[in-house]
Amino acid sequence: MFKVISKASRLFVFYPVFSILPIPLAYRLASFFSPMERSFTKKYMDQWRRGLERCMNLGGAFKVDNVAGCVRQHLKMLSMETLDSYMVPRLKPEQMTRLSQIEGLEHIKSANAKGRGLIIVTSHFCRLNMTAYTLGKFGIRNGILSQSVDNDNPYLDSLDRRFLTLKLRKYYKITGGPGLTLRDNPRKILRALERNEIMVILMDAYPDEVRNFFHVPFLGGVLKLPKGIARISKRTGSPLVYSVVKPIDRWKVNIEIRPLLGIGEEAFYQAVNELERDVKELPCQWWQWAYMHSMWRKRVN
Repeated sequence: MFKVISKASRLFVFYPVFSILPIPLAYRLASFFSPMERSFTKKYMDQWRRGLERCMNLGGAFKVDNVAGCVRQHLKMLSMETLDSYMVPRLKPEQMTRLSQIEGLEHIKSANAKGRGLIIVTSHFCRLNMTAYTLGKFGIRNGILSQSVDNDNPYLDSLDRRFLTLKLRKYYKITGGPGLTLRDNPRKILRALERNEIMVILMDAYPDEVRNFFHVPFLGGVLKLPKGIARISKRTGSPLVYSVVKPIDRWKVNIEIRPLLGIGEEAFYQAVNELERDVKELPCQWWQWAYMHSMWRKRVN
């Protein structure tokens, strides 16, 4: 059945229709249709499974007993994440609590009160946009540093570009903060932090042209991550906090905000430790297994 559903129908018909239904029914349908994600993300999912198994086979400090079940969990999460982009813009602030709850909001408020801006360090983990969505719905303005979704991004086809452009447009309306991409002049993010903006930045994504990396201990091996967040924090004096999204119910998530000490490299390494802890706990929720061939290597003693 799923093979006859086109990618365009999935992105621009099915999920928009689901989003006008009551939340329980909408997310049940998203879960039911999640196997079709495999058809449209085949290359990614094949790499994802190989990366997961590679890290385990090379002695990564985690274990997945049922890889096929883990794949199903990941597909279900991807389906719900797509639905979020249509559902959240429709919700009133008081309705947002049906989809998410947040712990540690005081860490954002206290860090931002210092007047030097704030970087919320997050990752491709679970329904990652729910951090910014929830803050925005709760009246906390925040911006994002995202990938480019125009023709300069060679990894996106025309449907992906159309969907992501629409998604970001809705995202900016919810969050209210500056929307910057990795191809923008870096001075724009420095200026935003100097204006005491809150910026959400993913630690585990970067364009091909990035050349400066940290090589950090991770899952019994070494993970390659860009130095940009640490450098921006050090230059602006902006503190960091860490955010992770975790599933807690059939469609609801919990957002955990954790404080990090210091700024720059010191705080960034703490954020990596937090990510490692979360990946060990819920390995099926991490998107980046697909890129372990280039991001992770076994540690050589």
